[in-house]
Amino acid sequence: MPAGELLTDQSPGKGDPAPLCWISDERPSPHLLAALRTDHERTGLWPLLLCDSNEVYGDRCTVGIVPPEPREHIERWHAADVMARIWDGLVQAEDDLGPAYELEVLEPFGYDCPGLAAEGNLLADPDILANQQVPRFVDADTRLGLVPVERGADVLATLGWSGAANHVSRTAGLAAMARSWEERFGVRLLRLGPDRLDLSVAAPPQEMHHAAAVAAEHWTFCPDRILQESGSISAYAREIRGRRTWSFWWD
Repeated sequence: MPAGELLTDQSPGKGDPAPLCWISDERPSPHLLAALRTDHERTGLWPLLLCDSNEVYGDRCTVGIVPPEPREHIERWHAADVMARIWDGLVQAEDDLGPAYELEVLEPFGYDCPGLAAEGNLLADPDILANQQVPRFVDADTRLGLVPVERGADVLATLGWSGAANHVSRTAGLAAMARSWEERFGVRLLRLGPDRLDLSVAAPPQEMHHAAAVAAEHWTFCPDRILQESGSISAYAREIRGRRTWSFWWD
């Protein structure tokens, strides 16, 4: 293992600081991440890449920025409820100005939440695919993080990450959606940065109607990525059809 440090929860009102994660001083090798992923069931430590270099970003900006949320908070949410709640909030009318978004942005859907997409068909083992995709996301500024969670999706809530703070006030609901993606699409969390998230996808949508349904979920998860890059749900659906990675960023 490379040299590193243990980061703890410094939230006000806490007793003895609880460990948030261990983070390496240098960038890790993809082979090390693969070995640690295999060992997760024994160690209880989820390995991921963190864009959290002091030299690049100054003070820590990925870990412990907001109070961490326990696993129990994630378990209170169901992905379908999270999606519906955010969807309704995004499309609600703005007083006398009309809907917040034009229908062209939402096509092929309307103002009513379409609900969760059907599960995908696995094209690869999720963990093997994750290991294959890791080298794409390793650069000089990435570090190895080891987080004490049972599954990767929980990192979004338990790490005290604030990347989506301009979209949602707390991240337990997003973690619940990511859990659902683990189960339906063979998703694995690969990299987390101050305002971005990268996932591998072992069961991506193959047909356009399925990709559109997945894109609708992504719009509620990260509207900035779709509105500012793709422009609409339908355009974004064409981008993610068959893709083995999903990447999100928040403004």
